[in-house]
Amino acid sequence: MQVFAQPLFAFIEEKCSKKWPDSSFVTVDHPVRFLGYVYPLNMFRLVWRSAYVVVTAILAMIFPFFNDILGLIGAISFYPLTVYFPVEIYIAQSKIKKFSSTWVWLKVLSYACLVVSLIAAAGSLRGLAQSLKHYKPFSSEG
Repeated sequence: MQVFAQPLFAFIEEKCSKKWPDSSFVTVDHPVRFLGYVYPLNMFRLVWRSAYVVVTAILAMIFPFFNDILGLIGAISFYPLTVYFPVEIYIAQSKIKKFSSTWVWLKVLSYACLVVSLIAAAGSLRGLAQSLKHYKPFSSEG
């Protein structure tokens, strides 16, 4: 959730800071001392992010197949964000020659992770299809 939520958090917090620049609730960080460290605590950030987590949890409880949707999103985003782009960037930055042993093993790793992502996506789609077969909207029965 954090990977997808951080850009949304930043967007909302930036928009609110621009809309209410004089609001101490939105813009002021309060120093909190804990275990010898000082942490900045912004009340708007605390309330907004907590509300987001509560709403997400409520949606997860309302829709019994919410885990399958999250699994599908995770499976789709895992390969490009966690494997493909970092591997390709590393190959480009390190100037690894094509068909060298390092290049080959990085490509093998990349393709193996692609297969895992495709299997995970297929499993999530199957779970979603099974959940939708038995889903009755506005019913308390499973």
